[in-house]
Amino acid sequence: MSRIDLQELPSGQQFESDLCIVGGGIAGLVLADALRGCGRRVDLLEAGGAGEEAESQALYAAEMAGVPHLGTTEGRFRVYGGSSTHWGGQLLPLAAHDFQRRPHVPESGWPLDPEELSPYLHRCEELLGANHAPFDASLIDQLPAPGPRLSDPDLQPRFSKWAPFAHRNVATTLGPRCEADPHTQVFLHAGVTELELDDSSSQVAALTVRTLRGGQFRFSARQVVIAAGTIETTRLLLASGIGNHSDQLGRWFHDHLSIKGATLHPQPRRPFLQRFAPWFICRTRHTLKLESTAAWQARQGCLNVMGHLVFEAPGTSGFAWLRQQLQARQRSATSPCSVPAPTIEKLPAESLDLLYLAWKAAVRRRRWCPAAAAITLYIDSEQQPNPQSRIRLSPQRDALGMPKAVVDWRWGEPERHAFACYRQLFDRQWQAWNPGPIRWHHSFEPGTDWQAHVSDTYHPMGGTRMAASPQQGVVDPQLRVHGIHNLFVTSCSVFPTGGSSNPTLTLMQLTLRLAQQLRFL
Repeated sequence: MSRIDLQELPSGQQFESDLCIVGGGIAGLVLADALRGCGRRVDLLEAGGAGEEAESQALYAAEMAGVPHLGTTEGRFRVYGGSSTHWGGQLLPLAAHDFQRRPHVPESGWPLDPEELSPYLHRCEELLGANHAPFDASLIDQLPAPGPRLSDPDLQPRFSKWAPFAHRNVATTLGPRCEADPHTQVFLHAGVTELELDDSSSQVAALTVRTLRGGQFRFSARQVVIAAGTIETTRLLLASGIGNHSDQLGRWFHDHLSIKGATLHPQPRRPFLQRFAPWFICRTRHTLKLESTAAWQARQGCLNVMGHLVFEAPGTSGFAWLRQQLQARQRSATSPCSVPAPTIEKLPAESLDLLYLAWKAAVRRRRWCPAAAAITLYIDSEQQPNPQSRIRLSPQRDALGMPKAVVDWRWGEPERHAFACYRQLFDRQWQAWNPGPIRWHHSFEPGTDWQAHVSDTYHPMGGTRMAASPQQGVVDPQLRVHGIHNLFVTSCSVFPTGGSSNPTLTLMQLTLRLAQQLRFL
């Protein structure tokens, strides 16, 4: 129907709809898009503007009480499209065993069968312009020879897909479709600061919305879905006093931990790249994940941990310049890219590099690895579920009057053990391949400084944990907040555990499953 900027409307107005969606990022726009044409009146509330704004972004400022969490400050974007304006587009579903209770991982297990999400996989791929090729080892049969081969039975290949740049920003792909729907309204600069319950305290009666220009509005709907991202979803519920029936709200905060494990020096280099450099099938890029098996994890008593190879081109290369140009286009940026173009003396060589890159992708179905690129093994691990790792509220308030978030991120020995075990596992496979030297950067022994080199991966999860019982979590398996009939959460905040996969694809599947449920409510 339209896109409305609340900063341009007189304060005090009220809006009513059948469904109100809080958040205009990936989950919010996927949900609104899935409900197009069903005849329901949908209001989608985006807290930011159509483009990035410093004053809107400042509302995401948070305090750190535990290990500094970079994703809180560098991985969230208060803008139409949310994190999709910057993300890398990586797609990989959680493994089946990630949903199961694992005795060696306390408090693990999801209260749903992964088969409930399977029907929505192809639709997610279509929304992001990705192909329908498999994620498991069967993909090898579709790749140009020689494909990757693993000899160690405790390692298994899986393959991520990467959405093309043009499909990553959902504000530019799904946004126009939602705005054109006669029953959907998209509101910008609509910062929800409070949810108000009715007299029975069993359903949301209204939402208070404020703008940075002093406007205040009231929205009401038969159903309300919070799709505002992990930290903002949790902050809003805490500030509203909703969902904390069992002191679970804000707890179980987690992310993926990543560390630069080793630098690889295969000799000769070319045969190794032919086996392991990224592949293209049509327009979709595929990259290899060297995952530990569920059986090995159980024997080692460790978390889901995996490795992946990164081909790191110098930051001043033409390859890096092209990547930065595409990222700027993804954000719909109008300002020039901050990375300078190759210098005149380098231009002939860099031009050949970029031409060869295009030829390699189009003709050979490979992503070319520049000669100067280092080959690095990164190790990623999920976190041990920990109720003391949490989000809570600060006494300090933001410009809209909401309490700021305090992120108390915690991890330790279980994650060190996972990294140490994986080092031994990969080293065993590397020696079996016998391609050349490997330089490990960390021993992961207790007492060493490995912790200083660990980073989160901008995948904040937890805070509104999914659980069958209200005593163990905030939302039920249908994503409904326990005890609140018309309030749902579709966010990575509901994830009980993280597995070793990027969470976006699973979040989209959960969102499409919720859309199907909402059609009948």
